[in-house]
Amino acid sequence: MIREDYLPSCGYRIYQDPAEFTFTTDSVFLAHFPHIVTKARALELGCGTGAVSLFLAARGAASVTGVDINPRMTELLNKSAAANGLTGRVQAETLDIRAIRDWCPTESFDLVAANPPYRHSGSGQERKIGTIACHEKTAVLEDFFRAAAYALHSRGRFALVQLPDRFMESMELAVRYKLQPKRLQWVHASVDKPAWVFLLEMVKNGSYGLAVLPPLVLYGANGGLTEQARRAMGEVPEEA
Repeated sequence: MIREDYLPSCGYRIYQDPAEFTFTTDSVFLAHFPHIVTKARALELGCGTGAVSLFLAARGAASVTGVDINPRMTELLNKSAAANGLTGRVQAETLDIRAIRDWCPTESFDLVAANPPYRHSGSGQERKIGTIACHEKTAVLEDFFRAAAYALHSRGRFALVQLPDRFMESMELAVRYKLQPKRLQWVHASVDKPAWVFLLEMVKNGSYGLAVLPPLVLYGANGGLTEQARRAMGEVPEEA
């Protein structure tokens, strides 16, 4: 059953199917993390229902394309784009990111964002959409780095959210594909909890120089969202 929801901060409608996949706060943080240049052409790899793509459009990207191997996901993103008057500016296409070379010319985008599956593929697990979204049933983490490096122009940016236990793997892949890490932030549920994910922004063919940002803490002592989290989710204007 399709569910109509609303994205925080921008108010865009988004259509989701809870039986398959719905966006999480990780996607919200990812979408608000990278720098977006004027007239940016953005690409979301493994877009799911397209929350990141819609947020990037709300932040000012001139055009956003979300790609996903699951046609159900791309159908829902196109439906959401139409509902928000974004047809032509936000679009989704069904694509296995491992075939990106057959889909677009190299250096076609200014920004690539990805919330890849977090877990390595387990043995004997049923091949479901939800499993594919969380486990590497089709593309592995390296495929996302390879696709981003191909799609980005030199000095273009790649934004990623991933689990802490895949941090060193991500850094090694960044070096391999000449995606220089430039900004890093660890995300915690509360100040006394270990980080559950990290946000990483890389620049293709960039110079050395990594800025490690203050940890992003989601909930304060009162149980509500911190001001920092609200800003990271776009609920506080970026210029404020």
